[in-house]
Formats: sequence, C-alpha cells, structure tokens
Amino acid sequence: MFESLLLPMFDDEYYPDILVAEVKQHIHQFSKKVSRADLSESEIYRFAHQAMIEINEMKPQFEDLDSSLDDTAADYIAEAMMMVVQESGYLEIEMEELIANREW
Repeated sequence: MFESLLLPMFDDEYYPDILVAEVKQHIHQFSKKVSRADLSESEIYRFAHQAMIEINEMKPQFEDLDSSLDDTAADYIAEAMMMVVQESGYLEIEMEELIANREW
C-alpha cells in the first residue's frame, strides 16, 4: 500500500519529485504512529495535525522550485492519509479533519 501513496503527485511534473518524496516520508511517519494499537480518534487527529505542521513548513521549498502546495496537493495528501488510517482499521476518521490545519 505504501508504495502507491502520492503516485498522482509523482506523476504530475508540477510537483518536484524530491519534495513529494519528503511529503511521503512525513506520511510514512504518520503511518507508523497510527499503526499502534487502540488509538483514540483524538490521538489520530493529533498525529495527523503534527504531520501537517511538518508539511506546511515545506511550502517555501515548493515555491522555490516554481511549484506550490495547492488544493490538488491537499486532496492527494488527504487521500494518502486516509488510506493509512483505513489500512489500520480506523474507518470513522474524517478526511478533511486529517488536514484541517493545512496552511495553503
């Protein structure tokens, strides 16, 4: 499953692969935290919000490479994070809440 995360961003030349790979690493770290047993929804959202803080900090890097973290990127990232939580068995999580603290 993890291999296919963010493939649309990798396939889109607008997003620099090196930065998409870094975003993917943040999602991978999120995945490691979510895979722990018996987390509450609030813990999952807290981990997601931490991952988004780290991704938000990448915004200038995207801009330096004539790209951006835009609404399309938000959709791809939210879908990837949703795949992670569903794979771990958390089916009641709200996708929009996972990326609620995005700053773009």
